Amino acid sequence: MEIPISIFKGRIKQVQEQAQEEKLSALVIYSSGSSLGFASQTHGYMRYLCDWDAKNQAAVLILLPKQDPILLVPGRSPQLFALETMWFDNIHAVPQTEFGKKIVSILAPLLKAGEKIGYIGKSETPVALYDALRNDLQKIAITDANHIIDQLRTVKDSHAIAFHRRSAQMCDALFETFYQEVRSGKRVYQIQAALEHKAKHEGCEYASTFMSIGKVPDRPRYAKKECSHIPKEGDQVLLALFVLMDGHWGHAIRTGTLGEPSRVQQELFEITLKMQDAALEQVVPGNLLDEVWKASEKVLAHNYPDARKKDWYWLKTGHSLGLDYSDPILSSVFPAPSAMGKGAQKASQIKIMPGMLLELHPNIFLPDKATAALGDMVLATNTGHEILTHFPRELMVL
Repeated sequence: MEIPISIFKGRIKQVQEQAQEEKLSALVIYSSGSSLGFASQTHGYMRYLCDWDAKNQAAVLILLPKQDPILLVPGRSPQLFALETMWFDNIHAVPQTEFGKKIVSILAPLLKAGEKIGYIGKSETPVALYDALRNDLQKIAITDANHIIDQLRTVKDSHAIAFHRRSAQMCDALFETFYQEVRSGKRVYQIQAALEHKAKHEGCEYASTFMSIGKVPDRPRYAKKECSHIPKEGDQVLLALFVLMDGHWGHAIRTGTLGEPSRVQQELFEITLKMQDAALEQVVPGNLLDEVWKASEKVLAHNYPDARKKDWYWLKTGHSLGLDYSDPILSSVFPAPSAMGKGAQKASQIKIMPGMLLELHPNIFLPDKATAALGDMVLATNTGHEILTHFPRELMVL
């Protein structure tokens, strides 16, 4: 399954037209590769425009009015691969330390004093690269232009949705694999490795997990030193999956127990399920996106009135998924845990539209007693919503 080149050409045309409306003479897009996983906030820009993945390095795309794109890649090998896969051939092999100088050499002859260029991906751009542009294009204004692409990415087209469905199916398969592995006698980090191997074997360019297994999961755990426990009867389980398949994110969370859950474990999970159900009820076209997380919070407040005032561990209630783990614009509507219960969240007027893709994962970490978290990929449809992850939304009894 591939996205037709015509789709990428159409996206670039839209971006170029918007840049011209904003009086921008060029656009420079900096993007990290997939190896950064959910730590990257720029990888999606390049995937959106031309499906290029710089892996463990970075790349730059330059867009000029009515011209084919110009791609900078950090070496001869990626250049040859790009020439095989891109529909344009203006592709330069440039050491990453020389990206700034190369961009200047391309733009300087084409721009006049007083003109303006848009820059996308500044948050992860090396200082040396950005300084080269400012120092060597002194009479050219440089303005942040992330918003041009961010807005286009809020609603997924049919091609993107099809790819996200595959990522959701991968999450379902990994939960099944976890069932097979959790009582194998392996250490937690070895179980993590088995899940990540499964995802890579099925074609994911990136796969990771956080896993906390023990008397009470206290936080997401990633590192070998904090994941050396061998699961045993009576342990609680917290498992989150992060997969990137063909540039499109999949993400899901489940909790469970080895053996029958205690009363408090079961009750806490039922509250979390109610939190997610309340949020799902608000995923209706025309509703304000704010209402999704607020509905979840009402359930929490009903059961634990002072929960947000306590020093508990929290995950974010939700965010938007897409070509980045936390896709721009929509993700910012969901408040960070540190901000919850500490004053009013700034209201957003963003309305839900069909094609918006959310990750809803309400969670409660009750210190020394129990943890419950439930996360699913949720697509807004013409009539309501569809949950793309199909693994049962129930407490796992392993």
